[in-house]
Amino acid sequence: MKLPALSRIRTGALLAWAALACASHAQQPTKIRFALDWVFQGPQAPFLVPHENGCYKKAGLDVTTDRGFGSGDTVIKVGAGTYDVGFADINAMVEYNAKQAKPEDRLIAFFMVYDGASLSIITRKDTGVTKPADLVGKSIAAPPGDASRRLFPILARANGIDPASVNWINVSPEMRETMLARKQADAISGAAFTGYMGVRAVGVPAEDIVVMRFPQYGASLYGSALVVKRSFAQAHAQAITALTQCVADGIVTSIQKPEVAIEALAQRDGLVNRKVEQERMQLSLDWSIVTPWVREKGLGQVDPARLRKSMQDVSAALGIAAPDIADVFTAQYLPAADRLMVPK
Repeated sequence: MKLPALSRIRTGALLAWAALACASHAQQPTKIRFALDWVFQGPQAPFLVPHENGCYKKAGLDVTTDRGFGSGDTVIKVGAGTYDVGFADINAMVEYNAKQAKPEDRLIAFFMVYDGASLSIITRKDTGVTKPADLVGKSIAAPPGDASRRLFPILARANGIDPASVNWINVSPEMRETMLARKQADAISGAAFTGYMGVRAVGVPAEDIVVMRFPQYGASLYGSALVVKRSFAQAHAQAITALTQCVADGIVTSIQKPEVAIEALAQRDGLVNRKVEQERMQLSLDWSIVTPWVREKGLGQVDPARLRKSMQDVSAALGIAAPDIADVFTAQYLPAADRLMVPK
């Protein structure tokens, strides 16, 4: 039956509107809630660059990036669905997964950021400690949950000393560096770049600080990575790869134009000390991100043999079963290899 002219016009208009609505819906950006590991400081600046240079928007992403409260908190929030993606210590993720009875509740890393773990022991030159073996009989101040403290047995065994041969002093995070400066402890444990800058901030001259980073002394552990639930990644594979590319681009920008990254940080927190945070960011790049492996292979990837060994070490230190590395890291969301290379 032929419709009257007016009805045909109305029907045509409705169909056109529906087509436009569908097109508009199809073009809606993918929302991703992203939790960092800690407060907005220099090491977090590369993750803010994609917001400022438009990378996320161009990729069809609507990303909300929030500060973190420690890697342990970040993995819990991603696991609970409060956030979709997190930047957190891969070892904290593995420990979280070990407590999850259902495989669908576990997380997986998909982009390795800290090829060299930021774990460290920091001391003063006047203690006479210049290498891990010198820590025997010394006191180390740290919060009980500090990652460097909990994984200290790996460093100790790699250097032929008994993990129980040091005296741990429980201290709140904000008092750690102060205790070292006041000589109330021989050393502290913590993230290398954060601890180093913190010790300087409480008055210890740079030339008097000794930083012993785990990767330098045989504990070749991986550090923080981008983590996600498999179900979210599988449902948003293209978006996860796009986010990964934007993060990689943000890191490259931070290497080539550090002032741009610090400007992105300042846009988020106008009270930051640009000089201090640029130095802190540079340390994270030099010590944890741009390693010899990364210069050769590119950002985001892992060495399967090294990851397997590190998982065995971590499982022994934390008293958990060693996971299959296929349940720890996946490369399926990485962009093309040439998009991950760092500048020479």
